[in-house]
Amino acid sequence: MTYRLPSLNTLRAFEAAGRHLSFKGAADELGLTPGAVSQQVKKLEGSLGVALFRRLPQGLLMTREGEDYLPQITQVFEDLTRATEAIAPDINSKKFRVGLSPKVRSLLPANWPHHDRTLQHHIRDLVETNDVDLVRTNEVDCLIRPGGGPYGRLTLVIIQSATAAQEVHFVCKPGLSDCRQSKAILQDMAQHIAARA
Repeated sequence: MTYRLPSLNTLRAFEAAGRHLSFKGAADELGLTPGAVSQQVKKLEGSLGVALFRRLPQGLLMTREGEDYLPQITQVFEDLTRATEAIAPDINSKKFRVGLSPKVRSLLPANWPHHDRTLQHHIRDLVETNDVDLVRTNEVDCLIRPGGGPYGRLTLVIIQSATAAQEVHFVCKPGLSDCRQSKAILQDMAQHIAARA
C-alpha cells in the first residue's frame, strides 16, 4: 500500500508549533530557528491546501482545521514512540551525564542520586560544574545550577521553591526536558528543594 503523507519534518514542526502556539517555542524544542519552523509549517499547509494557523502580531492562532488535526498528529507521534520503544527499549533509556553545581548539591541528600533506585536507572555519572557550555558541547546532558543565564537556545526548566534564594535551574538541549530521564531528575529535585525551603 502506498501512503500519501506529508513529510515527517513538516508534521513535527506543526505538532510542536501547535502545542506551543509559537514558532519560537517549537524552534527551541526542535533545535531549529523560528524561521525554519515557519517554513516547514508553510510547506505542510501548501501540501495539504489548508491553513493550519492564523499568524497574528502577538502569536499564532489555530484554524478550525488545525485544531482538528493537532490531536491526531500528536497521537501519531505518541504511537510511533510506543512502537519504537517496544522493539528498541533502550532508545529512550540512555543514562544522563549530569552537571551539578556545588551549591545545588548542598540542597540534596549526601548520596544523591544513589539515594533513589529510580534515579540510578537514569543517571550515569555526575560532573561538579556550573559551566553551561558543557551542555552546548554535549559533555553533559543537563546542568543543574542556581539561577543564572542567559542560556540562549538551550531549554530552561525552573525548579520552584518557597524561597527565591533557592531557585534552581535545570538546563538542557531542546527536546530533552520532556524525556524520562529529565522528568525523573526534575521530580526528585523538586521534592528535595521544596523540603529544604
